[in-house]
Parts: sequence; C-alpha cells; structure tokens
Amino acid sequence: MAWRIPVAVPDVGPAEIEAVREVAASGWITQGAKVRELEGAFARLCGTEHAVATTSGTAALHVTLAALGVGPGDEVITTPLSCIASANPILFTGARPVFGDVDPETYNLEVGGIEKCLTPRTRAILPVHLFGHPLDLDPILELGRAHGLPVIEDACQATGARYKGRAVAGLGAAGCFSLYANKIVTAGEGGMIVTNDAPLAERLRAIRNFGQIPGQHFLHAFLGGNAKMTDLQAAVGCAQMAKLEGYITRRRTNVAALNAELSRLSRMIERLPAERPYARSVYFGYHVLFREARICARADTALRAAGIETRPFFSHIPAQAPYREMGYRIEDTPVAADLITRGLYVTNSPALTAEERTLIVDTLVGVAREEGLL
Repeated sequence: MAWRIPVAVPDVGPAEIEAVREVAASGWITQGAKVRELEGAFARLCGTEHAVATTSGTAALHVTLAALGVGPGDEVITTPLSCIASANPILFTGARPVFGDVDPETYNLEVGGIEKCLTPRTRAILPVHLFGHPLDLDPILELGRAHGLPVIEDACQATGARYKGRAVAGLGAAGCFSLYANKIVTAGEGGMIVTNDAPLAERLRAIRNFGQIPGQHFLHAFLGGNAKMTDLQAAVGCAQMAKLEGYITRRRTNVAALNAELSRLSRMIERLPAERPYARSVYFGYHVLFREARICARADTALRAAGIETRPFFSHIPAQAPYREMGYRIEDTPVAADLITRGLYVTNSPALTAEERTLIVDTLVGVAREEGLL
C-alpha cells in the first residue's frame, strides 16, 4: 500500500547523494575517513572524548555489552517497552534481561523500577530514551555508582535530545545510537557508541573488528566480530548531521501544532506528547495514548483508512514469543502491558506538511465524534 502519510520519510537529497558519489569515486568505500568524520560529529554532539561507529544500533548495544564484560550468568536491567533490539543484545552475550516496569507518563524506566530489579547478578543498567524523550538520568546514574554498575544509554531514538541541558548518551558509561532509515539522522543503516572511557573505547574499536587492536593486523586481543560501518554509509550520516538542529526544530514544531489541535479530545485521548522540565525531547514519533484500548484500535483503523501509516508503542518485549518461551511473563510489567494496548504513533517527520497535520487531526476528530467523545 502507498501511504499518503508514511510513518517514516528519510530525507535523502542532493547533499547525501553527492557525499556518496564522492566516496564511491575515491576508491575507498569501507571504514575510513568518512567514518572517522562521522564519529567526530557524534563525539562533539555528546561532549565525549570517543565515538565508535558500528553497523547498526543493535550492534552498538551488543559491542558495548561485550566490551563491558557482560556474559553468561549476568543480568542487565532494561525496559520492557521498546523495540526488541533494546533487549536482544543482552541475550546475545549470554546474559539475561531483567525488565523493570515503566513510568506511566514518560513511558521510560525510572530509578524506582530499576532498584526493584537489583540482584547480586546485576551487571549493568540499560535504559532507553523512548520516543526521543530523555530519561531522568541523574538518579539512575547515582544508583549505578552506588552499586558499581555501568549505565548504558540506549539513545537510538534520541539523537540531539538533552537532559538538564546536556546531550544524552554521553552521560553514562556509554551511549548508543541508531542510524536506521527512520531515526532522527540516518545513514540507511548504522550505529554509534559514545564514551569518555578511553580503555573502553579501545575495546569497542577492537570488538567491532574481530577483536583486533587497531593497527595490529591479525592479532586478536578480544573475541569480536565484524560490526564496522562503511564510508558509503558514513557519508550519508555526515550530511544528515549537518541538518540535525533543523530536523529537531521541525519535529518540535509539528508536535506543538498537533497538540494545539488535539488537546480538545481529552475525553478520548489521555496523553499527547509532552516533555518533563529536565528534558528537551526530539520527538521520534507523534505518539498518542488513548483512554481505552477499544478506542485506540478504532483510531488505528480510521488513520489507516485515511492513508496514514501507524505503529503501536513498539513491543511489550516480555510478551514476544522468544521471551515467553524463556519464561518471561506479561503480568510482571503491568504498566507496559497496559500502555501497549492503548498507544500508537504516526510520523513526526521533519517533512510533515501543514496539510498532512490537518489530515491527522481531522481523522482523530472524526473518531471522537463517532464515539460521542467530542
């Protein structure tokens, strides 16, 4: 189906095309100067000493966990409400994800939920800045320090977001980004890890390249694989990073405009996108929490009938088949289990037009009228 308003519209224009052409013409297309340029851009964004590019956000998380020594018998506390890629890398190391329930307003992990999950086997904390809204990080970082646990920020949806004026991802032991096609900036595929820990950065660079220390060919100090980004991808990413603030401004403008129109639907909609005082959100998607699961399903049908592509609130990860088979239970994280039934999101692309915003609003207003909620 060709959507009138698809859920993601990558901005690939003349700058990205020319950047790829230059790399292709250079004769060097694998990891090289453009990857280093993109790493420098992320390090500057996050105020970190180091950035390490990878093939994907999933790989960034996996490489980070491996570099921190997470392995069989360990537990890593993370969120049950996210793309499943937030939790799978924990399993890839042989460790076990432990899911703390989320805050019902921000949809993020908060320190109280993490604290309940601590055991002697806890090895790390991996919270997610869901929908580009920063976690309340200081209490989480304090808890991590008190227990000797590294905090890995999953900022895959949050490039450019800020917590108390500081860029996310650079505040814990390491932070990870995704550069997939629907993310705040894209390279088609790709990931990035940022850190201020020089020994950790050395391990990250080695593990992404078969465990080989840079410059020491065929000498492998660590167990690693191939998680290297290409210069072709990095060229697109570099062009995108130059537009980041413009992307964020337009996303924030979209949210303000949609919220102004949809706030009158309070009998149908429980919560529209918002940000806490400590946060500057980059609003990955325009997410809506309905008061009833039935109304959410009705709105989803209406939006799709109007040609507006939708997505649920990602996954309730413990409810996914591989996790159920491992013994995870839906009822252990009831807030997340409830949110997944009542929430959906549509695009918040920087390219979203005023006419497209009007179609989204009119469709949801129509649902409210039909339900007698307006």
